[in-house]
Amino acid sequence: MTDREKKMRKKHTRRIKSQRLWAAALIITAVVLCFSSAGAEIENAGTYLRKNVVTRTLSNGITLIMLNRGYAPTLAFEISFSVGSSDEEYRTIGTAHLLEHMLFKGTDRLGTTDYEKEKVILDEIEAVGETIDRLRLSSPDNTMIPGLEKRLRLLQEKHRAYVVSSPYDRIYTGNGGVGFNASTSRDKTGYYIELPASKLELWARTESERLRNPVLREFYLERNNVLEERLMRYDSSASGRLFEQFLAAAYSAHPYRHPIIGWKSNIPYLSIKDVRKFYRDHYIPSRMTITIVGKQDTEKTYKTIEQYFGKIRSRPDPPRTAIYEPEQPGEKRIIVNFPANPSMIIGWHKPSYPARADYVFDVIQELLAGGRSSRLYRSLVVEKKLASSVSAWNGAPGARYNNMFVVLASPQSPHSAREVEEAVYSEIESMIRQVSGQELQKVINSMESDLIFSLASSSGLASLLSYYQTVFGDWRYAAEYMEAIKSVTPEEIKKEAEKYLTPKNRVVAILKDSRREETK
Repeated sequence: MTDREKKMRKKHTRRIKSQRLWAAALIITAVVLCFSSAGAEIENAGTYLRKNVVTRTLSNGITLIMLNRGYAPTLAFEISFSVGSSDEEYRTIGTAHLLEHMLFKGTDRLGTTDYEKEKVILDEIEAVGETIDRLRLSSPDNTMIPGLEKRLRLLQEKHRAYVVSSPYDRIYTGNGGVGFNASTSRDKTGYYIELPASKLELWARTESERLRNPVLREFYLERNNVLEERLMRYDSSASGRLFEQFLAAAYSAHPYRHPIIGWKSNIPYLSIKDVRKFYRDHYIPSRMTITIVGKQDTEKTYKTIEQYFGKIRSRPDPPRTAIYEPEQPGEKRIIVNFPANPSMIIGWHKPSYPARADYVFDVIQELLAGGRSSRLYRSLVVEKKLASSVSAWNGAPGARYNNMFVVLASPQSPHSAREVEEAVYSEIESMIRQVSGQELQKVINSMESDLIFSLASSSGLASLLSYYQTVFGDWRYAAEYMEAIKSVTPEEIKKEAEKYLTPKNRVVAILKDSRREETK
């Protein structure tokens, strides 16, 4: 399974767009493509969404968002939960991601050839596996461990006879489904697919069963798979390693400091009991949003969803993360040694939505690194040739809590990371002094143009509506985004940049090529 953090892990040579900019692009383009050609008169995307998105609340508290659009009889579905890695405790770091994997394993009806017989083996596997983990932590030299490990392997071999692999993929592939997948971020977890509209009831029946009665089969095998995934994405990846260490340095208290996938040292000890408890505590109706976009009768859709998902029992809402990140007392700086070309991340702490500063920093992102004509790219890459790439990202690493504005760059040999760093600061100072209304308007026009010409799809619309409802508590934020961006002024750019882009508030992480010494 993939997760939304892949956007974060892509090599920083690629320009990183903010989540809101990408989302609004999907809205506007979809409106243009799907309705302008039909002669529909729509004032703007926000007006269209406010008029056409239908929101209902199921009897158990689940939020349902529906949008009837398009001509092809297809539907894009997303189930999202307002739960991610930021909801974990130290002992359970990586649980949200592992649970995402486990919910593809089926139920007592799906994914098994004989659950009654399988359950006996599953119980024994869990008892042996939990014992092994406990002994490895408390007494790693215990002579019982090898025998228990052999017993676990034998049980797992026996268990394979009852497992039907990829049960949901089999159902959906056979019914015309595409894009079946899931994602886990620090703020949310989502499950999504596109299907013919005639398969609405099939989807509702299958997904509601998956959530009502999941069976965490093949837990220890999947836990090992997650560890291998971590080795590939972090321990063997320069950008993954650097970003992980950057966040660990930037956040001393808040759980945004932890990798979504978990730490190498704790993944092998994630407990099936803790994963099961995490599911019971957090996968609850009050934190669940179902989003359906495509050709549909929304009233019929609502009745079908209520029929199946209304059976999920309500449970108490657990408290949100109470700890906050304290004000940084001074600049933080780390060096990461890795056999790869040098790169760097510079970040500053800042407020998240709904703070006005968050909108302003979206514009600052575009001013500094919004394409080849942006300040940083033009200066560092084209004119001075200090860097081979440069990008900016407002909103790292999540949006539910206060986050960061970051600049990512790769020095161009023979120039050093330090030279690139000083050049970044110089360009920021220049922006603060010289940004004009004309330059700002040009950037805002470019942002709006990007929206219109970006890709559009029902799945994209479902994703963005789901994202805003799940993370911010209201999908309408998507409809209001561009209006807020257009109201940003040069004075606000200067004010917010001077307030947050300071040395004291700064975190710098530099990846040094361990294969050679820097020449400068």
